[in-house]
Amino acid sequence: MQAYFLKGSNAKYFFFPFEESTVLSRSKFSIVYLAAETKTKQKVICKQLSPNLFNNQSDKLKFFVEASISMRHPGIVKTIDLVVEDENIFIIQEFIAGLTLEHLIKDKRLFDYKYNHFFMKVIAKCCEALDHIHKNEYCHCDIKPANIMVLEKYGEIDFDEPEVKIIDLGNIKPAFKPRVFDNNKRTYNILYGSPEQIFGFDELIGDHSDIFSLGLVLYETIAKEPALNTSNPMLIKRLQAVTQVPKHYRIDEDVYHIISKASTKPKLIKSTSKYSQQEIIHKIVLSLQARYQKTLDMKEDILSLIK
Repeated sequence: MQAYFLKGSNAKYFFFPFEESTVLSRSKFSIVYLAAETKTKQKVICKQLSPNLFNNQSDKLKFFVEASISMRHPGIVKTIDLVVEDENIFIIQEFIAGLTLEHLIKDKRLFDYKYNHFFMKVIAKCCEALDHIHKNEYCHCDIKPANIMVLEKYGEIDFDEPEVKIIDLGNIKPAFKPRVFDNNKRTYNILYGSPEQIFGFDELIGDHSDIFSLGLVLYETIAKEPALNTSNPMLIKRLQAVTQVPKHYRIDEDVYHIISKASTKPKLIKSTSKYSQQEIIHKIVLSLQARYQKTLDMKEDILSLIK
């Protein structure tokens, strides 16, 4: 078992890159390891830019942007350090003891309706964290169950007062401003992406886009399945852009009202090819105005249903 050591600006760290048990996740963009601070042995997360992307200036810049944005809020993952080597870049983040919302949604022990209020409290906590991001004029741009951690206390989830952290700031961008480094790549999960993201209107992507995604996450926490339950990517794109969020037998009218308001879509009755770009933009703007204007307004409506 061979350790790899990193020297950061704040401390030294180590991890075991060849031990699969220390690899928390892999993607085209990064590899995430369980690591530790050398002196204190305190657990941290080590996120490495995929080595094959090191010479890609766009992806490298995106990684630096993620490391540079400091969101000091208890509901948002904390970046601790940045380590740059000759051919590697690492972001060091706080270790979070807990489970992803994705994991909890799939846990059949939590399918009982009595847990609905727990999931609604989780979404309300997400509203608080996103409010902080939005007040700093950023948009997370990738809100989904896998990017929401529910913390454990002494190895257990607190179902009465859950604590939540939003993770993975890799897609964060200034709200309502164009990206300058993504080369027109899709950098979000299409199952939760807003119409403005799907159509690629960067200057319309902001607070309302995160609210849209959070509405679909709320849907999934109660329905136990995504709002769009299809594997056809082209059909998903069409449905996600214009088709109203469907009702579900597990979701009561009051909760559905919150979801449908958060995830309002543009009213495009005809095929999108029949509209000019300006017509589509106008209809998307109207849908933004119909959504919650602030996450705290959504939080207030959610909590009003919890007795």
